[in-house]
This record gives sequence, structure tokens and C-alpha cells, in this order.
Amino acid sequence: MKLLSFLNYLLLIAIITVIILLIYASVQQTYRSGANDPQIQIAEDISAKIQKGKFIEDIFPDDTIDIAQSLAPVVALYDAQGKPLRSSGFLDGKMLQLPAGVFDFAKKCGSHSVTWQPEHDVRMAMVLVHVNSSLVQFVAAGRSLREVEIREQRLITMVSFSWLICIALVLLHAALQYFKNLKFSEKPGLKRMAST
Repeated sequence: MKLLSFLNYLLLIAIITVIILLIYASVQQTYRSGANDPQIQIAEDISAKIQKGKFIEDIFPDDTIDIAQSLAPVVALYDAQGKPLRSSGFLDGKMLQLPAGVFDFAKKCGSHSVTWQPEHDVRMAMVLVHVNSSLVQFVAAGRSLREVEIREQRLITMVSFSWLICIALVLLHAALQYFKNLKFSEKPGLKRMAST
């Protein structure tokens, strides 16, 4: 096989790989960013009610949710130091305690969306909103990423399978071209024509 043909096949494989990776990244980002949508609405609604002076007892859900088991959205309220005041979500019987750095960023920017992993098998999409209130300074809303991560695994399988099929087709075409050129060059009449 000529060097130019080989380079063309390598270029085709590189283009296929870039396109497949672009498709994966686009869909994965859609999955992950969509995982924050309900929490943004929940956190902003509760924050607005607190700023209007409504009582926490009237606006806060009474649920007690184990975040290691449930897919339900959870809400937590924090003071200025990031200490939990009230939470509908619990882990190992304790209110949700987010890392200190997320509070600093939320205070500076007004809100912050993070992926929080308090334990090995527990990953949460969390949205934190800063509130201008005397007692409550932050409202956090979150939900499990379990279903999103299952979709991401399926996406990886589909993308990998598609990539393998595309690469197999390119290699099959390269092999057919190679053997076609090999048989063409071995014909006796062609050798005599080439030598004259």
C-alpha cells in the first residue's frame, strides 16, 4: 500500500474518532446539565420565599430522604458559615454537609452547581443559591445522579460500538484495496507492459 493511501486511511480514522468523541461529549453534557434543572427551580423558589419573609416551616418539605437510596430531590438550608439548619435529605442519619468551598463560590457568584460525592456510591447534582436573609444564607437543592450515570454508560457503549464499526469498515476497505492492487500488479501482461 502506498504511503499516501496509508495516510489517507489514518486521516479518515482520525476524523471518525473526532466526530464520535464530539457526539459523545455533546450528549453527555446535555445529560449532565439537564440533571441540574429541577434543583435550580427548587432552590430559587425557596430562596425567593425566604427573602419575602415566609416562615421556613411553611415552605420547607417535611420529607426525610436517604440520599443513598432515593432518587427524590432534596433541599437543605445553611447558615452563613455553611452549617446545615434544616434538611429534607440525610446521609447516615445526618443532614447534608457540603464542602466549605462551594459556599464561598455561591456567595461570590449568587449560585453554584456542583457534583457532590459524599460517599463512594453516592453522587449528587447539587445547586446552591445564596440568600440575603438573617438566618438562612444558602439554599441547596440536589438529586441523585444514578440514572444520569446509567444513561452515560449506555451512551459510552453505543458510541464505542459505532466507532468500532466505522473503523472496521475503513480497515476492510483498506484491505480490499490492498489485495486488489496486489492481484493487479501480479498479472503477467501488466508486468511486461510496465517493463516496456
